[in-house]
Amino acid sequence: MHKAELLDELRSRIGVASDRCTGNIEELYGFVCDSLYEEMPCYQSVSIYQLSKTHFIRQVHAGNETLPANIPFGEGLFSIAAVRGSMVHEYIRQQSQVFVPFYFGHHLIGQLVVVSKLQQMIDEEEVSLFCELASLFETKVNEFGAPHG
Repeated sequence: MHKAELLDELRSRIGVASDRCTGNIEELYGFVCDSLYEEMPCYQSVSIYQLSKTHFIRQVHAGNETLPANIPFGEGLFSIAAVRGSMVHEYIRQQSQVFVPFYFGHHLIGQLVVVSKLQQMIDEEEVSLFCELASLFETKVNEFGAPHG
């Protein structure tokens, strides 16, 4: 299967899972992380980090733990994405790292974080999917209400 077809298949499956999701955003987060990690062989790690008062805290994860579970505000690409209010994609230590923030209204609530395997690149087609997923999370969080955390 070509990558474009695989990404379309992932969109479809995640969309169906999203429609079935009834009030539990963590269930959707888990499905997305597991699906991306299992279907995309170049991904080493897929995570959802949510905000606490002082840290980004990993809530859901699939794959290898490449980043710390808790990241203080002001450190790393998490904070750069938060300050910019948009996706950050960097190639660091021979890995692509993508950070996509998502919001409840105009309040940052979390980030989708995808890290590639060594010497693998995440391309714009994949980044586009990640941005669509962040938009889906925003829609669902607005539907279910603000997360507690």
